[in-house]
Amino acid sequence: MSNVTKAWAFLAILSLTLIVLGHAIGGREGLMLALTLVLGVNSYIYFYEDRRVVSLFNGRVLEGQDPWGIADMARRLSVKARIAAPKVIVLSESSPQAAVVGRSLTHGTLILTEGLIRHLSPEELEAVVAYQVASIRTLNTLAFAVGSFLASVGLLVTGALDTFLRFLIVERKNHRTFVSQLFTRTASPLIASILRLSIRPSFYLAADRLAATLIRDPRHLAVALWKLDSFATTSPMIAPLSTAHVFIVSPLTTTRWTRAYATQPTTARRIQSLIGYYPI
Repeated sequence: MSNVTKAWAFLAILSLTLIVLGHAIGGREGLMLALTLVLGVNSYIYFYEDRRVVSLFNGRVLEGQDPWGIADMARRLSVKARIAAPKVIVLSESSPQAAVVGRSLTHGTLILTEGLIRHLSPEELEAVVAYQVASIRTLNTLAFAVGSFLASVGLLVTGALDTFLRFLIVERKNHRTFVSQLFTRTASPLIASILRLSIRPSFYLAADRLAATLIRDPRHLAVALWKLDSFATTSPMIAPLSTAHVFIVSPLTTTRWTRAYATQPTTARRIQSLIGYYPI
């Protein structure tokens, strides 16, 4: 079963559960309402979720002048992977990171930070772009869209409850205390579990393996992963919890409660899978 099939099978089970509950609670009217809701949700995920994720980051589309040659790199790797050339967005962010979103082989977007471009060698940068192209080719991006939608809905509900709670207890200044995030922190294990059911570590490993075939030496990708993992620890990028899984390496630190949203396999496991040994 492919990665995208697993993600959509999971969403289908949730949709069927909603339909059954709608019929059980509201009869025929409840069934029609549930069917309408399920159709709307699935359509939104496929056509708009990738755009929503991109809108969360204030980046610029790489057009025209490209001193790094990233657009040409993406086009060349896309030809090898037999997909349409993706759009490239560059973020004015010092932390080295890379993300990828999309819904099909013809609709993909690569997101790279200026910090990534500065800190990686040309070969390592090419390896990161190859991973992103591979994620589109394996349709991991569509699975990512399912996961980001489910996580964002859960966090939206808990965030609204936390806001109401802060209003009741007059705790409006510090939004980072446990009480101020009571519902979000309490529900996070459940939300993260749902996210992990829709996105498996094998998705990233499959993209790594395909990326290794698109570049000359898989060691370049292994070194890039090792560097990005180090930067994520020492200079993490601030990103919405619902989008952490779209990054090549999780931007979430491993010392806070947010680490539950990190779906990527460990860097050691990925490097071991790529070149057969770790450390490098």
